[in-house]
Amino acid sequence: MYLSAERLALANQAVTETFGQCSVAWQAIPHWDTGDPGKIRVADGKFPPLFIPMTLQEEQFDVSLAQANGPTPDTLLAEVMAVTRKLAQKVDAAIFPALYSGAGATLGTTNILQILQDNLITARAKVEDAGYRAPSCLIANTRALVALTQFSGTTPILRDILEAANVNALHRISTLNPPNDANTRLVLIGRRRRIPQGAAPEASPGEEPVDIAVSLPPSLEIDGETAAGEIHFTARIRFALRITDALGLANIHNP
Repeated sequence: MYLSAERLALANQAVTETFGQCSVAWQAIPHWDTGDPGKIRVADGKFPPLFIPMTLQEEQFDVSLAQANGPTPDTLLAEVMAVTRKLAQKVDAAIFPALYSGAGATLGTTNILQILQDNLITARAKVEDAGYRAPSCLIANTRALVALTQFSGTTPILRDILEAANVNALHRISTLNPPNDANTRLVLIGRRRRIPQGAAPEASPGEEPVDIAVSLPPSLEIDGETAAGEIHFTARIRFALRITDALGLANIHNP
């Protein structure tokens, strides 16, 4: 046994909490547990159903026996949290480009503020007409966030734009359209229920146009001892992004 049950429980708790703090997808998209850690396919939520593969994302790392079993767990937890941050970035990089390309409506824009606002209102209308009338979630790349956070004189205009677009949650990620993401890119996610900023983990996924099915939650696996006498770990998650209704999504881009 490389770790005590208590030390392993602390490390897994650190994975869970750090992943929730670092992953935009975890904060913005409702997710649900399939109840089967070995599950590798899940129904796509449509009728008739298709069974889509679940994706395993992982980060491997080594820690010394001194780190793993020191008087305090601090050095072990620091390593675990650093690796979990990388795992969260991998998951976000897999999910958001798929949301951007899988949206039911595509709207062109430029960085001219009025045109950007007009397109956000049009995106609002499209998801509301599809039945998603609760305040929406907006995912923006860095370039789009720069465009949204301009000033009119000395007054920031972000709040007024989000109010006009009926958006109550805004998240920035680095990439929506890899590999070249230098232009304005946004995805508007419609909602049936009001979900506050970062509160997607508490939301009911069945009503929303997109959710994440999870068979293996963010957690640690102890693989064994390496040739150098260290302990080999894997931080992993198995999930599937489900776009159950593309009409609840709209992307906005600068061509």
